[in-house]
Amino acid sequence: MMELSADALEWLAVDGLLIVAGGLIKFRGWTGLIAGYDETSTVPDDVVQDAVGNTVLRVGIAALVFGILVSVMPLPSYLGILAGAVIVLDVLRMVCRVNVWSPQAT
Repeated sequence: MMELSADALEWLAVDGLLIVAGGLIKFRGWTGLIAGYDETSTVPDDVVQDAVGNTVLRVGIAALVFGILVSVMPLPSYLGILAGAVIVLDVLRMVCRVNVWSPQAT
């Protein structure tokens, strides 16, 4: 039986939660899972659902791939930092998309 390292388990557990949360936000409209989002916002729910749901799903899938890689082969330690930086950049991109949304953009 294959033994999973603590790093692999961490990445695989986080990705599972992120994929579930992203699916709930994007496909079920659970905008209540979004920290700081208020339904009285000028940005419509469907725009927020799409932007945030896609981002959370992308991050979850990336974490799944990284977790699988960590579980099957030893990776250099800097790849964890690189993966974290990519996740931060993706979240910043999503925040910018939601904050600069205008009715004419749709």
